[in-house]
Amino acid sequence: YLLVEIPLIQKFILFLDHPSFAVTTVLFTLLLFSGLGSHVSHRFSPRLVLLILVAAVSSSLLIYPQLINSLLGLSRTLRLLVTVLALAPVGFLMGFPMPFGLAALEHSHPQLIPWVWGVNGASSVVASVLAALLALSLGFRAVLLIGALCYFGAWLLYPALTLRQTPPPPR
Repeated sequence: YLLVEIPLIQKFILFLDHPSFAVTTVLFTLLLFSGLGSHVSHRFSPRLVLLILVAAVSSSLLIYPQLINSLLGLSRTLRLLVTVLALAPVGFLMGFPMPFGLAALEHSHPQLIPWVWGVNGASSVVASVLAALLALSLGFRAVLLIGALCYFGAWLLYPALTLRQTPPPPR
């Protein structure tokens, strides 16, 4: 999540004229729409949504720069609105993976759910630093692409997550 979020903040700094506008607007949009995506995730196919998410994040590498360049002349209010509208679909889709994973674990390995929450918290701390370091070394475009590849990895691994745990054979 953060490997996508941090490059998006960076991409929208120029468009919104100030880092604080970019941080506030991008975080607000991604968190709001991720919450909405999480709320409705039970209605959708995990594999399909994860694949669409990979496509959406990957295509943002091409779409957002063109959008930003073509609309720089708008008023700040309109640019804020454009930012929300542009990020809403990606944010919505980014809300799906965590509930998908938790639902799959609830049926296959329920004892791992507390551990997963701990890993999620630790990963959030590490990912923010890692995203910054990768951006310094490789650039923000590469970090966004790595984020898309991580979601692709989730798509690849999801079937293994849904396998039911079998009890050990009796002795």
